[in-house]
Amino acid sequence: MQVTGTRQREAWLAREFPPVEKVASGIWSIPVPIPDSPLRYVLSYLIEHDSGFLMVDTGWNHPESWRVLQAGLAECDIPMTAITALVITHVHPDHHGLSAKVAEESGAWIGMHEREADFLTVNMNRVGMALNKMGSYLDWTGAPPDHLAQMSERRENRPGPMAMPDRLIAHGDRIDVPGVALRAVWTPGHSPGHLCFYDETRDVLLTGDHVLPRITPNISSYERTSTALADYLQSLESLRGMQPREVLPAHEYRFAGLDDRLTHLTEHHAERLAEIAAVLKPDEGQSAWQIAAQVTWSRPWSAITGFPRHAAIGEVVSHLQYLAAAGRATLADVGGVGRWSLA
Repeated sequence: MQVTGTRQREAWLAREFPPVEKVASGIWSIPVPIPDSPLRYVLSYLIEHDSGFLMVDTGWNHPESWRVLQAGLAECDIPMTAITALVITHVHPDHHGLSAKVAEESGAWIGMHEREADFLTVNMNRVGMALNKMGSYLDWTGAPPDHLAQMSERRENRPGPMAMPDRLIAHGDRIDVPGVALRAVWTPGHSPGHLCFYDETRDVLLTGDHVLPRITPNISSYERTSTALADYLQSLESLRGMQPREVLPAHEYRFAGLDDRLTHLTEHHAERLAEIAAVLKPDEGQSAWQIAAQVTWSRPWSAITGFPRHAAIGEVVSHLQYLAAAGRATLADVGGVGRWSLA
């Protein structure tokens, strides 16, 4: 893998905010801050077409994020009113949070995969239903009550409902803007309807959170049955051989050598599966919470709190479900808690 976004990488390593950049002919990247997040920012991309600009992802809904996005557009000399279309890789708040505001100011239409629209309806825009569902899930994972209290407070304090789409985008669709050959590639895993976008004219692939240059994207399951990890691994393979000239991710920095990065990500999950399988015991069921505490993380488990711990639990569950589907783990419900054992 070769780093091509050298200024972005230098800023990342220095823990500084990266610059607004023209990354290719007719494509600009604008970093938009994510409040109180180790990811620090999301990269929003502007793609010029015959009658304006298309935006890929908008950023977190926060006054400072909105201010920085507006300043970035001004630095690119792109008026907000010139944006005619918003295409969303996925609806996590750091990617889709400002979409309603951008659409209101510009008149742009919003497009996403239908599974992201479904996810919005069920999980994000119905707060009470989502909290009840989260509580049931966390009880099933064996999480203690204080973790549910933390996550309930976080959800109640997050920005309000996010925008629903005006258009649905399916795998293989060409985005309907004049003068741009942008094709949608469905890559479920990180989220059910995650989309990458391949610019056939410039030979660049916008990967959202599906493929990042340094971080291994979080692949979580927040359901009692899910194929999230299997979907993700299959989605990685679906990109193999594409080898675009450059990869434009939503975090960190641009790079080339997509196949090398796909191999590294696949190997990472094989190692994670092996580690979790080694924790399982043949005759003693353990909850997902107990298993997560025995897995290697970037920090000690005791130092991980709040949403990072929630994401870690979700990742352990997705890997356990993959092992169960492969016949390597079993699941039993004991008093409302899922107990996992070595098959």
